[in-house]
Amino acid sequence: MTQLDYLNLVSKFDGKTIKLPVLVAPATSIVRPSGLIHHMIIDTGADTTALTEEFLRKSGYDNFQNSGIKKRTATGEIELLTCDVIGITIANQFKVGKITVDVLSGWDEHTVVGVIGMDILSRMTFILSHEHKKFMLTGQKVPELESLF
Repeated sequence: MTQLDYLNLVSKFDGKTIKLPVLVAPATSIVRPSGLIHHMIIDTGADTTALTEEFLRKSGYDNFQNSGIKKRTATGEIELLTCDVIGITIANQFKVGKITVDVLSGWDEHTVVGVIGMDILSRMTFILSHEHKKFMLTGQKVPELESLF
């Protein structure tokens, strides 16, 4: 296998969670980003990306809608609110345009503002090595993987 030097992001992680910095486009030009670096957690078990209600409100979003869909979560089946977001940039390089996200309520963590679900992750290639404590993410094709699968 070659070096894979062309991958966009190689990130170290603690072996438990993978946190990536994110920017969420404010709802209007009136809202200014806080200047804090916010993170989202990679969640391969989540079908959809989700952001905290508190963070969405601070970003100028308040157009929450009932999804009408019950989702199975680690705490049981619940119906989440959704919100249309103008755009998200993950790790300062992966831009996702308009997307509907789930709204999370009751999070205490202020720098972790949500989870990146498979609706975004399935558009990319990611490789996780617990042995090397590395997470690699790219929006490019990885031909070296073809021989492995």
